Amino acid sequence: MRAWCRRTLHITPGDLGLYRQALRHSSAVPEDRPDLPNNERLEFLGDAILDSVIGDLLFRTYPDQGEGFLTRMRSKLVSRAQLNHIAHLINIEQVVESNVAHGQGSSVPGNALEALIGAIFLDKGFERTRRVIVAMFLQHVQLEEVAREDKDGKSRLLEWGQKRRRKVEFVVHEEGGGRNKQFRAEVRIDGQVRGTGTGPSKKVAEQEAAQDAFTHMRSRKPRAPRKSASTPPEAPARGRSRRRRTQ
Repeated sequence: MRAWCRRTLHITPGDLGLYRQALRHSSAVPEDRPDLPNNERLEFLGDAILDSVIGDLLFRTYPDQGEGFLTRMRSKLVSRAQLNHIAHLINIEQVVESNVAHGQGSSVPGNALEALIGAIFLDKGFERTRRVIVAMFLQHVQLEEVAREDKDGKSRLLEWGQKRRRKVEFVVHEEGGGRNKQFRAEVRIDGQVRGTGTGPSKKVAEQEAAQDAFTHMRSRKPRAPRKSASTPPEAPARGRSRRRRTQ
């Protein structure tokens, strides 16, 4: 554990028990040890700290951008798919205790990353935690790529489909009525739903769905290193769906 933290996070744990707790999923707690804490409380704490640090990073990086852009960017950067992606890149699975099967639908890696951030905060304080988070995101996330996707995800996705002769469709459903009216959009690629989104207008819902599709494309990229005409492009993560708690 200490060696992994030094190698990956460039910190030496003080209270090693905090880090062990952060990397212990509830499924790994034995039935005869209900007193053994899992990582859910630390995940809650890390979630709040991550929001603050990424918000500050974006505020300083894009001084000319408005609140809407900053909010969308933060949502993409701290989305469950993005956190799972970063957790995979830092090989967090090597140190996570979990009895949940690894798979695309599992949120265990991303949840553990948030809990780890909470542990670092309690062990090292805010400033050291901020430096760890910023270094991690700048190493593994291309901010400008995420910003470009923010302009018009729907158009980029349609363009990608045309170039690769893939059928990309946006299907929108209207839900509710009056002030509660919402639109739910699906992105279908060759007939399969690859992204969903909701919003107060058709346009917003379609953009959210496009970003969701890009998120799933990117989350699969580490498992498909060879690119071909059928390989989806890299793309940023979308906003939180709320990030918890699909296991």
